[in-house]
Amino acid sequence: MQVGQNYITDVYPAVVTLKNGNTETVNWYQFKIPVKSPDKTVGNIQGFNSIRFMRMFFKGFNEPVYCRFATLELVRGQWRKFNNSLLAAGEYVPGDGFNETTFDASTVNIEENGKRTPVPYVIPPGIEREINLATTNLQKLNEQALSLRLCNLQDGDARAVYKTADLDVRMYKRMNMFVHAEAGKQSEPLNDGDLTVFIRLGTDFNKNYYEYEIPLKLTPWYTSATEVYNIWPTENQFNFPFSVLQQAKIDRNIKLREEGSNVTLNTPFYVYDGNNRVTVVGNPTLSSIKTIMIGVRNPKKATLSDSDDGQPKCVEVWVNEMRLTDFDNQGGWAANTRVSTNLADIGNVTLAGSISTPGFGSIDKKVAERQKETIMQYDVATNIELGKFFPEKSGIKIPFHFDYSEMVSNPQYNPLDPDIIFKDDLESYADKNARDSIKKISQDYTQRKSINFMNVRKDRVGSKKVRLYDIENFDLTYAYTEINHSSFDVVFDNKKTYKGALGYNFSINPKNVTPFGKIKFLQKRKSLALIKDFNFYYLPKSLSFRTDLDRMYNESLMRDKTEARLIIEPNYVKTFDWNRLYNMRFDLTRSLNVDFSAMANARIDEPAGRIDKDDPDYGWKKDSIMDNIREFGRVTLYNHTMNANYNIPINKIPLFNWISANARYTGTYNWRAAPLSLQMLGNTIENSNTKQLNGNANMSSLYNKIGYLRKLNQPKRNQPGQVPQNAKGKKQNVKEEEDLPDTKKDSVEKKESTAKIILDNTLKFLMGVKNASINYSETNGTLLPGFTPSPVALGQDWNLMAPGTDFVLGSQRDIRYDAVTHNWITQDTLLNTPFLRTQTKTLSARSTIEPITGFKIELTANRNETHSRTEFFKADSNGNFASYSPMENGTFSISYITWNTAWAGDNKTTYSNKNFENFKKLRIIIAQRLAQQNPNWSGQTVDSTGFPQGYGPTSQEVLVPAFLAAYTGKDASIFDLNPFPEIPMPNWRITYDGLTKIKWVEKYFKTARLAHAYRSTYNVGSFVSNINYREDDSGNPTAKDLLDNFIAKNEINQISISEQFSPFISLDATMHNSIMVKLEIKKSRNLGMSFSNNQLTETTSDEYVIGSGYRIPDVQFVLKSGGKSRNLKSDLNLRADFSIRKNKTVLRKLVENFDQISAGQRIISINLSADYNISQNFMVRVFYDQIITNPFVSSVFPNANTNAGFSLRFTLAP
Repeated sequence: MQVGQNYITDVYPAVVTLKNGNTETVNWYQFKIPVKSPDKTVGNIQGFNSIRFMRMFFKGFNEPVYCRFATLELVRGQWRKFNNSLLAAGEYVPGDGFNETTFDASTVNIEENGKRTPVPYVIPPGIEREINLATTNLQKLNEQALSLRLCNLQDGDARAVYKTADLDVRMYKRMNMFVHAEAGKQSEPLNDGDLTVFIRLGTDFNKNYYEYEIPLKLTPWYTSATEVYNIWPTENQFNFPFSVLQQAKIDRNIKLREEGSNVTLNTPFYVYDGNNRVTVVGNPTLSSIKTIMIGVRNPKKATLSDSDDGQPKCVEVWVNEMRLTDFDNQGGWAANTRVSTNLADIGNVTLAGSISTPGFGSIDKKVAERQKETIMQYDVATNIELGKFFPEKSGIKIPFHFDYSEMVSNPQYNPLDPDIIFKDDLESYADKNARDSIKKISQDYTQRKSINFMNVRKDRVGSKKVRLYDIENFDLTYAYTEINHSSFDVVFDNKKTYKGALGYNFSINPKNVTPFGKIKFLQKRKSLALIKDFNFYYLPKSLSFRTDLDRMYNESLMRDKTEARLIIEPNYVKTFDWNRLYNMRFDLTRSLNVDFSAMANARIDEPAGRIDKDDPDYGWKKDSIMDNIREFGRVTLYNHTMNANYNIPINKIPLFNWISANARYTGTYNWRAAPLSLQMLGNTIENSNTKQLNGNANMSSLYNKIGYLRKLNQPKRNQPGQVPQNAKGKKQNVKEEEDLPDTKKDSVEKKESTAKIILDNTLKFLMGVKNASINYSETNGTLLPGFTPSPVALGQDWNLMAPGTDFVLGSQRDIRYDAVTHNWITQDTLLNTPFLRTQTKTLSARSTIEPITGFKIELTANRNETHSRTEFFKADSNGNFASYSPMENGTFSISYITWNTAWAGDNKTTYSNKNFENFKKLRIIIAQRLAQQNPNWSGQTVDSTGFPQGYGPTSQEVLVPAFLAAYTGKDASIFDLNPFPEIPMPNWRITYDGLTKIKWVEKYFKTARLAHAYRSTYNVGSFVSNINYREDDSGNPTAKDLLDNFIAKNEINQISISEQFSPFISLDATMHNSIMVKLEIKKSRNLGMSFSNNQLTETTSDEYVIGSGYRIPDVQFVLKSGGKSRNLKSDLNLRADFSIRKNKTVLRKLVENFDQISAGQRIISINLSADYNISQNFMVRVFYDQIITNPFVSSVFPNANTNAGFSLRFTLAP
């Protein structure tokens, strides 16, 4: 049990007091076992990816012992052992004992090894232990170092650890690290300099790296902990400038260029920094350090006269606090200049220039992210209106733009050696021509030239009638841009773009024709307004067309930066697109308008390679391009959209003038070309249509058709404070009572009869429905792959009449078999894109009801349904077409009412719920109804429970309607068995703000508002057609699954019901003394029934909120600052809110008949705040927030969070 043997790294003696009062010294032994170097392996275990257990054995004791087990920890480190060879160059005798070297990498720290023998661990000089500020007692962190323990390290051999990194250290000047070394065995003394420690920085371990090596000075055994500088000798400390490494590489590169030199790139090159050795191998860079290696080397005995004894060594080395120092914070500078001048009213010229040097960067950039090159740039730009050289009456506009710019970027560092200053590297070349060549190659140069004529046109002058053929309808555009670029990576990268465009736009306000508008007979009869207002337009409202030719030509050549003299060919990228756009708007009538827009993208295919007049193949390449242009290119994409909008004139009929309706139809068509390499698979066509119908009913207009009801709806005249008016609207003079003649008044005042009052109020109540609206939308779409014809005009191939006029307008007629008949579909058997049909239906309704003043009811109802069907429609090897693997899927949601079951609570002990119990009971009723409706039912039952054969207790066909019936509280014997209800149920929101009309309420409250809202939605998350479903001629299921249940047509994974009372009831009131009161009760429930595991997940939430606020006006404070006093006067706003929310999630298992709470908590929230505006832009707020959580499950602990303090908010004025 000695340190250094059997993996014992330290022995810690401790004096303890025994039960009998005696004291005794006991030893704590620290073991550090290298798990990746086991003494033996039992069985076929490999690696450490699947360790299931650890066992420890005590054996070899001759008498009983008592051991106390402290800790067992797996030590994780970023440093790993380097297992490859690090032998120095030279001759070695086979079997020299290299395999006997032991190497252990571990840690030593102040807390565990502060009393270590033979040398205690101490913190390096100048280093302080970090303090964990996150703890209340300001605990000091355990300071530790990396320990490398080696024994039998052979002459010329080395051992090391490494870690991966991604560092750029060019902005630092030095590297520092403390090193301690001590002899591994007292019986084998070491001398100073017998061993060395090295650090290796590079992009890899042995091909590209810098190495800095220091001879080790040893710390004698039994050195005291007070002798810090003997434990961490200054001679062992790494403290070297990075410039030493950089200069070594420069010297090596100079030697490489010398004729007859035996220095190579891949052999170590040595220079000395005093007694320390610097090594360079390959082409490492301090800008991208990927690996860091620290190791110990036993230098090889070079000659017989060398003082090295050539013997193996044992040593323990500590390394600590590796760090970068002396940050280079040298900044750069930048300058911008800009001059702009106007050339009278013709145009303007702008000159701009800028320069920036290394170290310059924006304020938000870190120093390491700042610029590392010198950038110089200038720009010249001009805009001239050449139309000014023509007479003003001509209306000619020729906008001209020209710009030219150059940018030169000179790197701070050599692009080939990114850690070497470029200027220093240039000075290492003796030949001036070589320096100039390297400088030019390393420059990043960009030249830009651009010239364009945008929107050249002739404006309309005078008041001439607009004609279809007017030159003013046209416009022209031409643009040319050239970018030339070269850099260290690219010999040249030249890009040219050409753009030409022709536009046409014809827009007028055509005259509306009303052929029956002047017939007097029709003018006198409102019932004939539909005929009288008949109208049409004989000309379209607008026509537009635009065609663009857009060509890009790019030629580039990558630079060969290797010594292999590779042959690199130029790279060419070319695109030549021809885009055409069309648009037409035609108002057929005032209420019916149609617009049509289309777009076609075509590609001008150019021959491969360079296009240049000096090319001997230029002639036939040019002819090929011109032939493509004459054929309008190869169409790659075509799509168009047609919209028709119709305001249905139902309001022209007097009986229905309270109704407004609108219908809209949208048809789309899309054609996409197949890639040239896959043209045998055909193109893809797609269409869709959307039909919308919107209707609105103004019920007040309907009521006003009856005179008596119209009178009731009219506001009472001559209200208090109003002056009566005569029939002509002029104010009348009203004499006071004492000025009237003394006439005899009626002794009995006229009063409305009670029956009339009741009748009027009943009629007003019945007229509470103020408006109603309904919106329906249906979208259908088809996608057909493998379509071989190409569009000629309006998306059609008119020679083949493919795919048909109805299809391009959005018709959903199935054209597949027409396409097969007329050979429109490819017969390639490799076609694997499915045929697709989609449908989306949306229905929404809304109504506002106000039966009494201030009492409003808003009703809403929604239904959404989506369907899609996919199948593979293709030919077999004989050319016969058929459908394969049809599949339907979709989603469904509808507004629902589950109010009846919202109030059933859970059992406090078992968490059972009567709704779920009722769901279980209703299954057999639904099953019996389904069985009776299905003639394929055998008439037998499964067992004594009474479930019919084919409709068992877990059948989806049974569970869906049983679940809906149970949670809507309806009779299962008459409940609809369709899982997709047709009619949406209304949800509502009710508000009432007439409480202040009650006298005792009005006495205390300025405003008071009651609210209630209910929303419930039934959702089918997704459903998919069942491939095993079979049915008879009547549509009844026939196939059964493994559980002997009839297979449903659609497989539904889960259905859900989401219900919210938000709020169930709420009161918002403001008292006359400005106290605000808020009372609110919220309730919600989410039910998710999964049919994959027959489990219901029920999540409920109940919340009670009490809130109050008070505004104290004109609170004054005196603010003293700088010896001056300032009076503040503002309102003080106080707010207090208290809420209790209970959330609970219960899992209800149908088969297991078990209810389990899985999550939930009771949350109490207290919020207090006060805010005060010191000025218009400055506010102070004091707050106290507390949240107390009490969970319902044992796996979560109760907790309370308190947040208190003040905040200052300063608002900047806009």
